[in-house]
Amino acid sequence: MTEYEYELIGNNYDDTVNVPQDDDIWYRCSNCGRTIPSVPDDNIGCDCGNLFIDKDCWRLVVVDMRKLDVLRNRR
Repeated sequence: MTEYEYELIGNNYDDTVNVPQDDDIWYRCSNCGRTIPSVPDDNIGCDCGNLFIDKDCWRLVVVDMRKLDVLRNRR
């Protein structure tokens, strides 16, 4: 498994429309600690269900925005 080094670039978003996405941006759920890529190959979500990316519709779903950290891969 590949280890990544991240830097926090944001965590005070009020709407998923404002959340950035790119190949080097990842989302971390501060509730369960799972980190997922913002541009995944398939549908993906965190372990507790707070974050989910519907790849088919290019939609980010966040149940509690206060528990979303946006990270940049520094590797």
